[in-house]
Amino acid sequence: MRDMARTASVELASTIEQGSVTILYRPRVEEQDPSDLGDVQRLLILLSPEGGTFDRLIAVGRKRMPRSAKHDRFWGFVDLVLTPYDMNAALAAHVYGTKTRGLRHLPAARAFASGSYEIATHRDHAHLRWHVARIADDPIAFEVDVESDADYIVTIANPDPTAWGLTEPPDLQTDLFDDLELHVTIPTPFPPSLQQRFGNRRYANLDTPEWLEHPGAELVFIGAGD
Repeated sequence: MRDMARTASVELASTIEQGSVTILYRPRVEEQDPSDLGDVQRLLILLSPEGGTFDRLIAVGRKRMPRSAKHDRFWGFVDLVLTPYDMNAALAAHVYGTKTRGLRHLPAARAFASGSYEIATHRDHAHLRWHVARIADDPIAFEVDVESDADYIVTIANPDPTAWGLTEPPDLQTDLFDDLELHVTIPTPFPPSLQQRFGNRRYANLDTPEWLEHPGAELVFIGAGD
């Protein structure tokens, strides 16, 4: 019966996007030989939609990606939305100057798992599923231990502070991410066509890939596994 229910659930799902996914990490400034997550600035998920013009880079809160067991969750936000060419440049190594420390070196992001993904709507929610294989064996890859087959329900946080009973937007990114190289520091204002989907709710379902086209969009990933 359990297998039949799972099959029925899959049959009712409708894929709204698919493509390739890459899991990466960015070492901290001047850290050329990271040995654990303390040496890592960002844990990143790169989604490259099939037939799409832009790639989306998602930064993972607290550099932790729990396994997709039921109800386990983690936060993330859309950090960059760029063409593949520009995304490759953004993820490359950078050198920049400072007044007090001279030249500083930011290492390139390092991919350690890649594969395919799909976003599928199912009833009143949406799933992000991926199948990946490890492409690099280093201490960070083993510490993160990304699942080869993951299934998360994804929701979008409402950037309107009134939905949270606040006068200013909730400062989720400051709590969850290093302030070093934080590209986006406030939740993004969605266009009216998307914002109205929240109503007065704090969260909306990932019912269209348009949600992922706005840097700053804050995401909650909830494990959908058994």
